[in-house]
Amino acid sequence: MLAYLQLLRPGNVILAAFAVFVGAFVAVGRDIGNSIYRDDLEIAILCSMMLVGGGNALNDYNDRETDRKNHPNRPLPSGRISEKNAILYAKSLLLIGLVILVSKIPDNAIPFGIALGGVILLIMYENSMKAEGLPGNIIVGLLSGAVFLYAGSVVENSEKTMWIFGLAVLATIAREIVKDIQDLEGDTDRNTLPSRIGIERALNVGGVFLFIAIALSYGAYSKFTGDGQIRYLVFVTLANIMMLYGIYSAKNGEYFKGQKTIKQGMGIAILAFILGIEL
Repeated sequence: MLAYLQLLRPGNVILAAFAVFVGAFVAVGRDIGNSIYRDDLEIAILCSMMLVGGGNALNDYNDRETDRKNHPNRPLPSGRISEKNAILYAKSLLLIGLVILVSKIPDNAIPFGIALGGVILLIMYENSMKAEGLPGNIIVGLLSGAVFLYAGSVVENSEKTMWIFGLAVLATIAREIVKDIQDLEGDTDRNTLPSRIGIERALNVGGVFLFIAIALSYGAYSKFTGDGQIRYLVFVTLANIMMLYGIYSAKNGEYFKGQKTIKQGMGIAILAFILGIEL
């Protein structure tokens, strides 16, 4: 049983559940505890955990050959789970998660539509787009942002979560480009952006995505009121400074530091949205 739990990557599953809760809180504030939202939100969180866990299991199944060398202790290469059981486990989680979502929230088809679209993108990524550089980066960005769009749709208020979605997509694409540069020497079987156009040009492309994200972040200012606007402005500016420092670090050859700093900046940007809510 422990091997099946490890295949889910529990840390990622818990993070997904937390992200759905945060997205819903940003959307409706303190009304999140209202009974009209609570039941649907609990179902949505459960389904998000199943879908993310199924996606992680599918990822491990597709990476089973390379993991024999790079991660031999993982459930599949170590032989604790058979390949047949792993792919069945992944497919079952994805299917059951979608079925529960559509059956338990029948009056609101948008969360199901977003979840189904996410599963389709995930399968595309795992089967072909992972090796295609920028298109794969864009899919990762869309999947990262979709959790907030999903959360807003569950509580039927996506006004603020649309902004988080846009910021998460753009900043994640920038970070994925920096990660591709970091892994350039080992990614001989992937057609990444830096391998096609060079490191400097790839960083310029990543910088463009990041600058658009920063511009969008200030557009969301008007969605908050009172002291919440000030708190949002302070923390989103701090987030933007960190992300700019991340791309600056990458420009100076510190790729690991750069992508990590961009990720930290994204976390602070999400915190800005939380602190912008008036309680």
